[in-house]
Amino acid sequence: MDFRKLEAFCKVYELKSFSKAGLELQLSQPTISAHVANLEEELGVPLFDRLGRTVLPTQAGEVLYRGAKQVFQQVGRINSEIGLLRDMVVGDLLLGGSTIPANYILPALLKTFLALYPSLRVHMTIGDTDSIIRQVGQGRLELGIVGSQPEQQGIAAYPLHRDELVLVCVPGLRVGRPEPKNLRDLRSWPWILRERGSGTRRFMETLLKASGIAIGDLAVSLWVESTEAAIQCARAGLGVSVVSKLAAQPYLDRDELVCLNILPQKLERSFYLIQRQGRELLPAASLFIEHVRNTTA
Repeated sequence: MDFRKLEAFCKVYELKSFSKAGLELQLSQPTISAHVANLEEELGVPLFDRLGRTVLPTQAGEVLYRGAKQVFQQVGRINSEIGLLRDMVVGDLLLGGSTIPANYILPALLKTFLALYPSLRVHMTIGDTDSIIRQVGQGRLELGIVGSQPEQQGIAAYPLHRDELVLVCVPGLRVGRPEPKNLRDLRSWPWILRERGSGTRRFMETLLKASGIAIGDLAVSLWVESTEAAIQCARAGLGVSVVSKLAAQPYLDRDELVCLNILPQKLERSFYLIQRQGRELLPAASLFIEHVRNTTA
């Protein structure tokens, strides 16, 4: 069975699209279709149901995908171990990060890591905390760094950096409004909130609940999908938002944003390095864990 055909099949399975798989692998769509068709002919069963533009795996496709991923992982492990025998670390690291770690923590870590192991390749997936935890649990990512401790079973988590969540707005938003003394005083102010699934949103809901406030009690003007979007909307004067101080610090330093120091307590959190319990890691992932622990110790 040809590895190139298996790779094309797996990419169609993951992206649910022949055209997207072609773009990802830098192959034409007819080539991707031919690879999948050859596999179907070789195996004697259809691997996908093609319903218009929708591509869904058949039961045989599900079985082949699970087996193919195991094959690729084993090949990666063999390549890495042979590379170690040659005193050269090679291979791929499948790494995920929620928005704050991906934008503000991982770049510096990866710079020093890849300087030590220049033959490694890192494939970084960015998503909200729940998405990264889910993909690590499914085995699609080897490691992840997320903004809250996983609650699900089977995920090991190691605390790393600490961060503080702060309530920010532009100075002008306070003009003409009574000075707030607590969160309840802000219920009528315009709010910018993160989407469900983000670690920041989870902390925000806990904070509101402690003050006897529900999301529905707030005058939410915007829902956004990233910390950077929340900060930029706050800079535009569109409302108040709870954001990472790590991300907001440059704007606080320039007085483009101000902190509303009315939170009932200092809201600190840790970022966590996560992996699926019991998974045998490739050398690249093991080296990254060691590097992160040494760097953040």
